[in-house]
Formats: sequence, C-alpha cells, structure tokens
Amino acid sequence: MISRYSTWRAVRTSAAIRLRFKVALLEKIPLFEELSTKETHQIARLVTEIKVPAGTKLAKVGETGGELFAIVDGEAVVRTKPGRTTVLKAGDFFGEMSLIDGQPRSATVEATTPSRLLVLDRRDFWHVLDGKTAIVRKVMQTLCRRLREAEEAG
Repeated sequence: MISRYSTWRAVRTSAAIRLRFKVALLEKIPLFEELSTKETHQIARLVTEIKVPAGTKLAKVGETGGELFAIVDGEAVVRTKPGRTTVLKAGDFFGEMSLIDGQPRSATVEATTPSRLLVLDRRDFWHVLDGKTAIVRKVMQTLCRRLREAEEAG
C-alpha cells in the first residue's frame, strides 16, 4: 500500500521535474535569454501545458493576440500575409510580439500534427513584470537587439 506521504512526494517530484522542463524551454526563447534562473523560474510557474489535435488554429492573422506559445512536441505551420510559409517544430516558439503589445497577430499558425505546447498568457506575464524592473530592462534590451538584427538582415 502507498502511504499518503509517498504519494505527495511523488507529486512534488513530478511538479519539480515539470518546472525544470519549462525553465529549460523558456531559456531557449530569445525574449527570455538574458533572464537569471530565478527570473525564468518566476515566469515558468505561470506557463500552462496544453495538448491540441492536428488542424488546431493556434493563432490567426489579424486577431488580437495575448499569448506566447512554445512547441514541446509536434509541428505547426506559420502563414504570413505576404504568403510566406514556415514550419515550426519542438523547441520553436511564436507569439512573442503579441505577448508584449497585445496587438493583432501578424501570422496564422496551425498545428499540423497532434502537439503539446507551453502557453504564457499576456496578463500573467505582465503581472510578473510589475515591480520587477530588472526583468523589464532585460526583456527590452533583448527586443531592441532583435529589432536591430532584423533591420541589418533586411
């Protein structure tokens, strides 16, 4: 027979493993690459894991956005207004612009296989940033650097 303590310990261990996994994935997202481990943990605690079937529209061009998605398993196709198509796989992410500004999506994203994703809601993200100027500064510096790199490449 399993005692309540051993069950609680297994649940706690499982939660700790899931949190480490979320942190590892968030650290790969350029928006968060400058954050400390402690800061990344604060954001990881807000991330929700979801599973979606193939064919699920995750974002639609022109619709108001409010989440960042990171693909854990599966694939998705991104279609932009000018007609470009990109395939995203495990480890890729999208929605970072809408996470920051809440403006309409610049692309349509559809899961092409059954997928598992991590989702960070805009409201939760900004709640973490309230009063955390160090995180805000790092995110802003990363955004500026990425914008400059895009301008140089374009």
